Amino acid sequence: MTVPENSRPLERHRAPLQDPPIEYRPELRWWLAEGLHTDRTLRFEIDAAHRLGFGGMEFLAMDEQAIDHARYGWGSEEWVHDSQIVVEETTARGMSVSFTSGTNWSNANLPTIDPDHPAAARELNVVTEDVRAGTGRTGTLPRIVLDEERAESLLPGHRVAPRTQEFVAAVAAPVVSEGEDGAAPVLDADAVLDLTSRVVDCALDWSPDAADDRAWRLFVFWSHGTGQTASPSASVNYTVNYLDRAGVDAVIDYWRSTVLTPELRALIARNPRAQMYMDSLELTTWGDGGLFWGASVAREFRERRGYDIAPWLPFLTRSVLLMASATTYRYQPTEAQRPTVEKVRHDYVETLTDLYIENMLRPFAAFLHENGILLRSEISYGLPFELTRPGPEVDGIETESLEFGSQIDAYRLLAGPAHLFGKQYSSETGATTRNNMLDHRFYDQIIATQLAAGITKTVLHGWASTAGAEGATEWPGHEGMWPAFSERFDLRQPASEFYPQWNAAIGRIQYLLRQGRPRIDVGILRTDHFVDNMSGMFFLDADGHRIPDEVAYGTMWMRNRENHWWQDLGMQDAGWSYEFFDGSLLLRDDVSFAQGLVQPDGPGYQALIVYQEALNPDVARLLLDRARAGLRVLIVNGARELKLLLTGEHILNARAASRTPGLDGRDAELAETMAALRAQPTVAEIDDPAQTVSALRGLGVAGRAEFVAENRSVLGSLREDGDLLHVYLYHFLYETGEDTVVEVALPSAGTPYRVDPWSGALAEHRGVRLDGDRTVVSVALAPGEIALLTVDRSQAPTGSRPAESETVQRLDGWSISVESWDAGPDELIVEDRGLGYETREVRPTTAVTTIPVDGSGLRPWTELPGVGPEVSGVAEYRAEFELDSAAEPGERLLLDLGSTAGGLGVASVNGGEARGFDTSRPVVDITDAARAGRNTVTVRVASSLNNRLIARGYYDNIPDMGLLLLGREGGHQTQVRPHGLLGPVTVVRER
Repeated sequence: MTVPENSRPLERHRAPLQDPPIEYRPELRWWLAEGLHTDRTLRFEIDAAHRLGFGGMEFLAMDEQAIDHARYGWGSEEWVHDSQIVVEETTARGMSVSFTSGTNWSNANLPTIDPDHPAAARELNVVTEDVRAGTGRTGTLPRIVLDEERAESLLPGHRVAPRTQEFVAAVAAPVVSEGEDGAAPVLDADAVLDLTSRVVDCALDWSPDAADDRAWRLFVFWSHGTGQTASPSASVNYTVNYLDRAGVDAVIDYWRSTVLTPELRALIARNPRAQMYMDSLELTTWGDGGLFWGASVAREFRERRGYDIAPWLPFLTRSVLLMASATTYRYQPTEAQRPTVEKVRHDYVETLTDLYIENMLRPFAAFLHENGILLRSEISYGLPFELTRPGPEVDGIETESLEFGSQIDAYRLLAGPAHLFGKQYSSETGATTRNNMLDHRFYDQIIATQLAAGITKTVLHGWASTAGAEGATEWPGHEGMWPAFSERFDLRQPASEFYPQWNAAIGRIQYLLRQGRPRIDVGILRTDHFVDNMSGMFFLDADGHRIPDEVAYGTMWMRNRENHWWQDLGMQDAGWSYEFFDGSLLLRDDVSFAQGLVQPDGPGYQALIVYQEALNPDVARLLLDRARAGLRVLIVNGARELKLLLTGEHILNARAASRTPGLDGRDAELAETMAALRAQPTVAEIDDPAQTVSALRGLGVAGRAEFVAENRSVLGSLREDGDLLHVYLYHFLYETGEDTVVEVALPSAGTPYRVDPWSGALAEHRGVRLDGDRTVVSVALAPGEIALLTVDRSQAPTGSRPAESETVQRLDGWSISVESWDAGPDELIVEDRGLGYETREVRPTTAVTTIPVDGSGLRPWTELPGVGPEVSGVAEYRAEFELDSAAEPGERLLLDLGSTAGGLGVASVNGGEARGFDTSRPVVDITDAARAGRNTVTVRVASSLNNRLIARGYYDNIPDMGLLLLGREGGHQTQVRPHGLLGPVTVVRER
């Protein structure tokens, strides 16, 4: 039976694809100059962001120079007033609005507490004494010198010393060796003595046995506030405790009593997309203990793990370089004792994760929901919390491009909990250490990579008003997040002229890839409390030389066949999708198994992979029960994964599931369960990860959008939307690859349509064949290019050959003009709200000088006469071409721009609609606009600000953040870049 065209399932998507609703468009992180911005500036910026096509704004306070922080900082009357305007103006335009849980972005923080407050972040610190038999020790225990000067952390916030400390434990251990060449001292874990009960009034008299000639070390543990502050604030904001309930209760009390005024509550009630955003967890400790702590930690550890933590505390003390991934334990056990100590270390961080979930995320989300606010969070990384377990507690799971270097495997790390529990998966996108330097194509590639992992919400990092404090703001404008860090997708960019088309294109893709449900072929069980979220910020070669971010992103890691966590690339090359999650998530009541699939109404994993040496015995028992019901499980031995890229450390999982992760005494039980699991007919085991695909095929697994032949250049993702399948393909080797053709086999028969992200047009895809009950589509991709297809399975398929192309014209004889951007006069903005003072802002303006170019072909601006290496801005190109005939039915006419040097832009024919294009393959469909006879073409292409800023000396005194994060010094280095339409430009007839 033929389905009427107007009732086909694809029809409901035509209108949103033409004009994607605002909730599908990219959003922004907005760095406000504290509360300094005038009402006029705030309204101007929000109106501009909306006009440019952005869908929402996440706002936060950043330090601004030369202003009174008490008047304008977070928590001040000015900040509260500005916050209300931001919510009011975004809500009026249908935009989302996101708060942060304190000033800046790094953690939840408050002005109502001090370092000694029960709600303040705490740490467990240690001081040591060496003790020998015969002399022993007597008297008062040594305390922490709380105001001792130490190097400041690279994380945000300075330290204010607490005044009080609380005794926690006294533990003695024999020293086996002091360690050499930087190695940690070794203690005898079997001989540790817990002396805590012998401490009276903070004094201890103790000596080793007289016959014991070993050197002993006494560890005295004290708990105190970390004293970590956050700025800018009207007073001093202190980081709250993420482990004790007092921390979140203080946050809730402050928001309830101070922030959420009746006026603000009324505005939030009108905005269905009001959110709270929690960034990566950038909390720090100060002392030698290095342990995050709280009043309840020792008690909760005992109740949850069944033993006391005190005797093990010396082996938990640690130092940290920036993030938890760079944890170095200060003391080690003997090799024979190491397995036991590793279990204790796991139990500590598992307990921290429990407390973070139960005492921070869960009550905070409940409070927010009561007030009409959703919780979006970078849920775990930065602190020693399990990466994926907190996923079910939030409304949206967020990752980022910066700390992970926009690596596909990194995006897969958090895709598992997002897809398992139907959470919006988003990314903070575009931060690098290369401020204003890079062409637009670089950022397009980050977004394209994210989409391939199932990220369907882009939050650009970020936006700043060009207006800032008088005396501290110079062209191109107020920086917001410092001049050495990130990018600004705002009006200072020449490319902002084309943001409406760009945002609409991303909105169309994100719209289609949020429909229905994700379909993921394989789930990989992976537990990680110390994920390397610094792996995307390591830019040194073997000789210690700085590698530019854009070189690393474009040529290293995933683009050099080196994925970090699942390192065998067989599934990726086969077009199979896979992602990671902690196995304990399978134990939840809201995870189901039916028809051989895990979470069939969600990702529908066909099989699960077990590869890490440690496995929760309850998870193993569940796998056994499910395998008996038909679940396919692959056990992989010998899998290697990244531990810390900075030091080149990896973990080799020699034998999968060979021990439990914690000190639970259940290793024998696990071994028995795994033996039974291995005996199931739906379970296979391999000793080489390279055999993964063949082993899974042997179990009956087939990729739902698998490649007919191996392809090492393409990533894909799949959504199932009733009778529709939405397929996303991306040629990720944008710097090193060549053109490729990939054949994708899709389940069941249907008619494929190609979706043009730049216009929303749908056209039947050419290059289709049937293979049994599968539809096979052939897609040609250039390096960096994406393709978006929808297969309508309610339509009977028709086979077709790939389209054939013929170049009918090459365009020469261009008329070129370059609009050169440079500093213009400053605009002074003065506001008097009747509070007894004036607020003064400066908005640098941009002077645009048009440079006509005569007698030149398509060349980089650096080579155009009268333009040269100092120019940034926008160029306009005009040319004419002749056509013998317009497009016939079934034909398309395409304008192929060749290359725009990575620049964003638009093209129009005969004065028609200006359409954007893929910066990797800039081709515009001109079928409707081109006509027989003479046609005129206008192309406009933007550059970055790089060349102009070099000429102005902007980078001369800016430190290189990529080096600074590694503890080294050096300036921001860049080079003059080619910009402009490079061509060759041709008109192509496609049949």
